[in-house]
Amino acid sequence: MQKGEPALSLSGVAYRYQLTNWLTPWKKKWGAGIHDVDLMVESGSILGLIGPNGSGKTTLLHTIAGLHGRHKGTIKFLGQDRRKLGWESAQNHIGLMPERVNWSGTTTPHEILNRLITMRGLHESPKNLLKIVGMSKRMYTPLDNMSQGMKQRLTLACALLGNPKILLLDEPLNGLDPVAQAAFRKLLRDLANRGTTVIVSSHNLNEMELFVDSLAILHRGQMVASGSISEVQNILGCQPQLVVAGNGWCPPSSGSFGRGIVLEKCEPWPGEEWRISLHKNGSWSSKQRHNILDSIEGSGGKICLLQMVQPTLEDMLSAATGETADTIGLEVGDDSLIPLKKLGVREDE
Repeated sequence: MQKGEPALSLSGVAYRYQLTNWLTPWKKKWGAGIHDVDLMVESGSILGLIGPNGSGKTTLLHTIAGLHGRHKGTIKFLGQDRRKLGWESAQNHIGLMPERVNWSGTTTPHEILNRLITMRGLHESPKNLLKIVGMSKRMYTPLDNMSQGMKQRLTLACALLGNPKILLLDEPLNGLDPVAQAAFRKLLRDLANRGTTVIVSSHNLNEMELFVDSLAILHRGQMVASGSISEVQNILGCQPQLVVAGNGWCPPSSGSFGRGIVLEKCEPWPGEEWRISLHKNGSWSSKQRHNILDSIEGSGGKICLLQMVQPTLEDMLSAATGETADTIGLEVGDDSLIPLKKLGVREDE
């Protein structure tokens, strides 16, 4: 399959958990889940799946992987309906890396992979898989002597068994230090360049922003927005900010620079007397920027910084969920549906 063609597509996919009370086991109650999810992921790309805790990210990954068989809607791998492919054929396309695997003991990565290869009847080399994930020098290291980063790489190696075309990663950056995160990012990009389609779920938005090609935002089980980063920005109304800083001028306490331009005061940095952030709907024209500079300089201001700042993933997630940065990682207990019309719907370190 050529890069840019759909490797995975979802249409109207829904799955909800059934809850049972042990006092009244004959009564079934529908719990949380995912609702009417549409999604398309290009071959050889990395999609970042983001959303608050309880938004349905893990449920969606498990549904794609086939762990929730009784779902509604259509899932297609490489253009073929999952149900028509059959269980075994469909599973050959998918590799799943769970959020956390508690590796421990004196067993080595080579032994673990060798057992899994034998159990699945595959003809692969443990050494080659461990080389792909940068563990050539650690293949005979006991699990108890491995860092969290190495254990994450081992879990990824297990997910790569069978050479899957689609790789699902649930919080793979958890517990990794900055150096290990950087190495893991490079590893995922290398896999994508080889044609593997990667879907990665993570709460580490700053890290994810560095390597994903597209985004999908879940909230209360619904797909709020998906597409390229610029497309998601437009859907959510997140526009670039114009940041200006300098000396010899006093920003107004309220008001704007022209129609539709809103001023927000920011904490000045060393060497600055003031710093402001200007927001507006739509793109900034060269004329608008020059008018703002002329207005400040005409009032005695001396500008030392003029910078266009793109919205971050945190900004987009906040816009999608209506939550602030302080609460975005908390559990979302309300399972009611969000009104979508409101949104316009190295080797071994």
